[in-house]
Amino acid sequence: MSSLLRLPALSLGAKFGAALALACALVAGGGMGLFTRVTNELRASGGTDSAIGGSGGTGSAANPGVFPSKEATDGSTSGDRVDLVQNGYFALEVDDLDARLAAISSAIEANGGYVSSSARYGDASNPSLNVTFRIPATAFTAATAIVRGEGTVLQEQISSYEVTMQLVDLEARLKNLRASESALIKLMAKATRITDVLSVQSELSRVRGDIESYDAQRAALADQVAMATISIELTLPASPLDTASKDFNLVKEIQSALANLLAVGRSAIVLAINLVFVALPIVLIGALLGGLLGRAIMPLVATVRSLLAGGGAKRRVRARR
Repeated sequence: MSSLLRLPALSLGAKFGAALALACALVAGGGMGLFTRVTNELRASGGTDSAIGGSGGTGSAANPGVFPSKEATDGSTSGDRVDLVQNGYFALEVDDLDARLAAISSAIEANGGYVSSSARYGDASNPSLNVTFRIPATAFTAATAIVRGEGTVLQEQISSYEVTMQLVDLEARLKNLRASESALIKLMAKATRITDVLSVQSELSRVRGDIESYDAQRAALADQVAMATISIELTLPASPLDTASKDFNLVKEIQSALANLLAVGRSAIVLAINLVFVALPIVLIGALLGGLLGRAIMPLVATVRSLLAGGGAKRRVRARR
């Protein structure tokens, strides 16, 4: 039996069918105690836990951590199916916060949307509103156009990403797990010994736990696909005084004043140094040279004056004669 279960040529579905038929035969013949051996051999041969009702983890046996594609599990493909998660963010400058919010909310609710969350920030002089809306994906484009028309758009971000394969993989995993659940329930109904019942019940509990986990993931993704998200931030136009006050920074102004004071002080010190070590010596040297020159010239000046005085006296004497 072990060699049969390990044949690589058998597909996952064939192994599951063989295991189920063998288990039923064992139960009918009173051999339910071999269920655990069948389970272990299937796992050892490469069959996933989900094929016989195990937890299956979050991946396939060949590639743990990766969900099997729908094409690989049931032969079908997703075709033209495209599942998108759409998000939008708008920063609007409006003339009246409450009036614009009421208009946007009314339009979105008319398209099947609703307010997911809202918050008001700031004080009476500078208030702002942050609101998040959920709206059917089919109305997302129309809703963004409505939002743009309710004020001056300061910032806009539109994003979308595809989750088609994630949903397809989750749905395929759930289909396999539910089939395993049904098979285990049938096995439990035919069990006659307590040990056999406990063994099947343990496997069944793990399968049901995986079903709940994957179903929650699928539901969350499906909700994001079905309902797009639009986040809006509403603010009032800034007044000139507000703009000036925003531009004013006391710390920076003090730092600038100190820098200017240091620059003036540095200039004064440089000027004083120049006066003491450059201008003053020049003045002193000039005064000294002037004094020496004056002393040298004074006798010559006196001589010239005496000569001029003597010549003038002679001319006056001649004039008298």
